[in-house]
Amino acid sequence: MRVPRLTVALTLCTLLLSCGGTSAETGAPSGTSPATNPPATTPPTANLPTTKWSDPAIWGGTVPAAGANVTLPAGKRVMLDVSPPALAGLTIPAGSALEFAEADLTLSSEWIMVHGELRIGSETAPFTHNADIILTNTTPGENVMTMGDRVLGVMDGTLELHGQPRLPWTRLGTTANAGTSTLTLERAPDWAPGSALTLTSTDFDPGQTEQVVVQRVSGTQVTLAMPLRYTHWAKTTTLGGKTLVERAEIGLLTHNIRIAASEDAVKSQIGAHVMLMGTAAAHIEGTEFTRMGQVNTPRRYPVHFHLLGSAPGSYFRQSAIHQSFNRCLVVHGTSDLRVQDNVTYDNVGHCIFLEDGNETGNTITGNLVTLVQRPDKDRGQMPLLDSDTNPAGYWISHPANTVKNNVAAGVEGSGFWLAFPEHPTGLGAAAGAAVWNRRTPLGAFDGNVAHSGDRGLNVDNGPQADGSHTETTSYMPRVTPADKKSAPVPATFTAFTAYKQRDQGVWLRGEHLTLDGAALADNAVGATFAAHQTAMTGSLLVGESANVGTPQSWEKTGVGGRSLPRPWDATFPIRGYQFYDGHVSIKDTTLAAFRPDSVRQASGLGYLTKNAFALDPVNTAQGVTWLDDSMRVYLPPAEPDKDGDKAATFLDADGSVTGTAGKTVTGSALLRDAPDCAAQPAWGASVCGGSYARLWLNDVTGGKLAPLRVTNARGASTDLSGTPDTFTYFSTSVRLGEGYMLSPSAASTHLRLGFDGRVPGDTLRVTVPVSAVAGGAPILYRDWWIDERNRLKLVPLASLDAMTGDSYALDAGMLYVKLVVRVGNDYAVVDVCTAALCQ
Repeated sequence: MRVPRLTVALTLCTLLLSCGGTSAETGAPSGTSPATNPPATTPPTANLPTTKWSDPAIWGGTVPAAGANVTLPAGKRVMLDVSPPALAGLTIPAGSALEFAEADLTLSSEWIMVHGELRIGSETAPFTHNADIILTNTTPGENVMTMGDRVLGVMDGTLELHGQPRLPWTRLGTTANAGTSTLTLERAPDWAPGSALTLTSTDFDPGQTEQVVVQRVSGTQVTLAMPLRYTHWAKTTTLGGKTLVERAEIGLLTHNIRIAASEDAVKSQIGAHVMLMGTAAAHIEGTEFTRMGQVNTPRRYPVHFHLLGSAPGSYFRQSAIHQSFNRCLVVHGTSDLRVQDNVTYDNVGHCIFLEDGNETGNTITGNLVTLVQRPDKDRGQMPLLDSDTNPAGYWISHPANTVKNNVAAGVEGSGFWLAFPEHPTGLGAAAGAAVWNRRTPLGAFDGNVAHSGDRGLNVDNGPQADGSHTETTSYMPRVTPADKKSAPVPATFTAFTAYKQRDQGVWLRGEHLTLDGAALADNAVGATFAAHQTAMTGSLLVGESANVGTPQSWEKTGVGGRSLPRPWDATFPIRGYQFYDGHVSIKDTTLAAFRPDSVRQASGLGYLTKNAFALDPVNTAQGVTWLDDSMRVYLPPAEPDKDGDKAATFLDADGSVTGTAGKTVTGSALLRDAPDCAAQPAWGASVCGGSYARLWLNDVTGGKLAPLRVTNARGASTDLSGTPDTFTYFSTSVRLGEGYMLSPSAASTHLRLGFDGRVPGDTLRVTVPVSAVAGGAPILYRDWWIDERNRLKLVPLASLDAMTGDSYALDAGMLYVKLVVRVGNDYAVVDVCTAALCQ
């Protein structure tokens, strides 16, 4: 149903395009961003002589008939004053313009190509009637100027679409229960009866997103044509001075300007598409795009800014894209574009998509993305990229963009996926070798929200060079991106909210990253940092809020009957913050409502489970505030082949976890038996004194030494399997000042062992069977340099403890080494080899 013509005068706020603002309750943006128009310029077609479409004289005596392939007269501004019959094609040549008269009009054509100007309304005088552009497909497979079939193409021309300004979206003011037909909103909308809306899921199931229709509006109350199928939560909670907002968003899909494919596209999934190329410019606002995008077809997206270079004068704002068969809005080889205050609903694959990684300076603010679906092979849908199998609401491929105050709700993948290639890919690769995406400082990432999906924020898994596949990605911004040795530039992700995520609220991989002021609730895991020098600060973590959702929905199939995973296995231990890799930390953060039950464990802090990789045992918790009787720590039993599980250890710097500053929490069998350790059975850990390091051993020759048994001085031991994928590198957590025996299962001609992350003067005693060194008597060198200057001297075992790291001992078939961190280093390393094979 379309919006009726307005019969009342525009209010002042509508004329100024500033009806948006902030939520009175939260202060957060709720529907619109401030308009930032560049200075107005006079289009080259502004002063053309004006004629009417209905005037036979401009057509040589006969108005175009059904099936005609029409080219507008040269040098004319043609006012579309009638709805012409369906055309076979329409060309607007350079120097000509087609403008819709103020009337309810429909323009149907197989395709439209704009070299001049296509206009419906203007910024200062938005269109007040209903205008439809319907792209038909009675002749399938056309390829108009290489832009494909069913296209509204703009080649070097201008597209002006200015519909009535309406509140794009807001949030519920109160919870709307299943079965109700009345909604109370945070803000009074100016939505007309018959308008279609998207109402977001606030549960784990994206399929609880609903499309609803307005029956009437009275202030902040909206009456719907049909009752709701699901409950949609709306509550703001303040805990420890920090705010958690879990409120369903509701967005407008209907606008008085509509671009659409004809209804046959619902079956064929070959929708219409808008493509802008060359020197094209677009000013699009208040416009609805539906039945758009073409399934399984690259470059055929609902709205596609294609290789425009810098486009600071163009924008796409306060519009809606819904029922798309292939993405939503694609920005490709285009920079400085503004994408503001839009609403999307029900698309396949990535939604808002920055394609090659050379798109910079774009402003993506105040948008609401809802119900983003994986391709469904049962419907003939295939992923364009491997990553489309876990689609993103926002795929951001270059850090130097502004991404603020957006929402991703009901995404069957990642709400925000910062997927940085090493260099731009695709068409951007030719000139992109000097661009280092993974080392470019972050533009702005602030105030964004993700809920009811799989992963809220994913900073990892950027594209490989071919652009089609992803790989593990570390984001390490530098002052000079081309120089990886230049100084790091901290990247801060601020005020991010994630709730009801079936996987992670936040996953960061890289260095010198900070998640600040986040609010993460009701997630399987709040945040995990596979990172170094990375911290969560000033945030709020909530295990289970009052928004309990609908438990049976966890078992339901996904949208269209497809299988969706449960939020997590019923026995999975939910956690607020997971230590991993390192050095990482959690600081000045408030935690609440992490309570185990009869089915599963829960804890505010923990380690990544089923972890086979190395970690830093001085990962740190500091300034943690607990608001209730939450389980503070839980470390599940280590899996037999997962060395990281066996090493799980972190430092409580100020006592905010254990009650005593400087204590260490550990699950390691090598550490928790020390005399000064106190067992915490409910935590699956012990609390110990002392200082700790990561001890590692590597077979430089690539041999297989597993299992490697590590035994402490008290006789406790653990068997290590090695780090995937080569399993030639082993590491575990150890206590400084103690001794450990390393017993490989096979011999090697060149071993390297050490510990790191410490300060000068720190020591560790290591013993290795001489039989582990193949090829003769062992020779040792310290700190990476294999030359005579760094060769260790052989001393009697009784003298070793008095040495400063420059010696070793042999006794009764054992090799004894005292590792000492030297001045200027934070590590101690020894190479163990033989005279014949050490060089």
